[in-house]
Amino acid sequence: SSARFWNGLPDDVRPVVEKALDKAIAYGNKIAARENQEAKEAIIASGKSEIIELTSEQRQKWVEAMKPVWNQFSEEIGQDVIDAAKASNLGGKTIEEVTADQKG
Repeated sequence: SSARFWNGLPDDVRPVVEKALDKAIAYGNKIAARENQEAKEAIIASGKSEIIELTSEQRQKWVEAMKPVWNQFSEEIGQDVIDAAKASNLGGKTIEEVTADQKG
């Protein structure tokens, strides 16, 4: 298992591997973000689909609906992934910022 592999690494090697993994993940995320943006632009350019931007209120409803799912999977996939999903669903804002925007 991956835990057995990780625990089998010498103590001085783990930080080096962890740093390399962090860099690889950041690089992969950067590529994925660019590809997602390019795909979105291609969808818009095709004229075949309508992109609907959610209002803050609609985003908040989505966040509320997703909370049980996030709670269910937070341990399995990691809180950092859940936090990224929340940020994405909120347009990069925190729940508090969206709520403050709604109150105006």
